[in-house]
Amino acid sequence: MIEELVRRLYDALATGDAETVTELLAPDFQGSIAPGMPLELGGHKDGMAAMRDDGWWAIGRAFSVRVKPEEWIPCADGRLLVIGRYVGRARGSGSPFEAEVAHLWSAAGDQLTSVHQFTDTVMWRDALP
Repeated sequence: MIEELVRRLYDALATGDAETVTELLAPDFQGSIAPGMPLELGGHKDGMAAMRDDGWWAIGRAFSVRVKPEEWIPCADGRLLVIGRYVGRARGSGSPFEAEVAHLWSAAGDQLTSVHQFTDTVMWRDALP
């Protein structure tokens, strides 16, 4: 079930589908974006709206990017570890970039409750103008 939720979320984020993103996240969603992200995009996001608006949408204003999952690893405690790559471009420079990523997801029922993101923030920074 959690894998299906994450797949749907990745698709919704790739197309900017705010309605589906909102539907998939619990209201008290907790997000952690790598603290070294450029443009002060990293850090803790408390609540669904904060993660959507100050996390993913803020990233989307600076970068056109997709998650390319390569491994889906179920954890013994019910969480899901997704390992892959971000592939995209910085909007301001047009410079392409790829960065490794690991997402550790949690869910309850039919909603995602948290994500912890690990990524190579230097690759993001170096793509900026």
